[in-house]
Amino acid sequence: MQVGIIGCGKVGSALGAWFTEAGYSVSFTSRNQTHAVEAARFSGLDAKSTSTATLIRESDVIFLTLPFGEVSNALEAAREHLVRKILVDVTNPISPDHRELVIGHTHSGAEDIARRFPTAIVVKAFNAVFAEVYAARRTQIDGRTLTIFFAGDDPHAKATVRKMINTLGFDAVDAGPLSNSRYLEPLSLLNIHLGRFLGFGTEIGFSLLRTHENGRDS
Repeated sequence: MQVGIIGCGKVGSALGAWFTEAGYSVSFTSRNQTHAVEAARFSGLDAKSTSTATLIRESDVIFLTLPFGEVSNALEAAREHLVRKILVDVTNPISPDHRELVIGHTHSGAEDIARRFPTAIVVKAFNAVFAEVYAARRTQIDGRTLTIFFAGDDPHAKATVRKMINTLGFDAVDAGPLSNSRYLEPLSLLNIHLGRFLGFGTEIGFSLLRTHENGRDS
């Protein structure tokens, strides 16, 4: 499977390197292509840097790991290549100081992306975990597997994302339709406040504890 990473900050670089290690073919692109080249070099193996249009055209699953406010500009130039492409929205619509949401309650950033690019298939996932966790390849804390929630409206796309979450070793939990991104994005903001403002640090995460196996891959 060909995975594309749009945005080569800490989250995109860490996830791309991990997916490369897990056996996926990974391409990177960034507004600053120097960052894409560096991310590909860091990932090693067959990872490569390329243009946004080429990445979207060649990739099966595309991860949006750039700031939410830059998503539309990044995708617009390659709109014609987005038909039936799976977009994994890792972004969060937060203020520059990371203290509040700029979209929420009755709408979400993921829904906004889906509305702007209706031919693509948007799945919300990987947004409520710090880059430091991905960089450390850390899927458990104190013996408990970290949960990555995902939400979307297309069963095939959700199954694909679930498999990718499980491949890395996380607990994948289906959080329902894409509209439930309205709850996953505030979850990320809570994670940020706990980690950066309330002293818990960035190697933290959420784990859904349950007494049955619903929601898990067998």
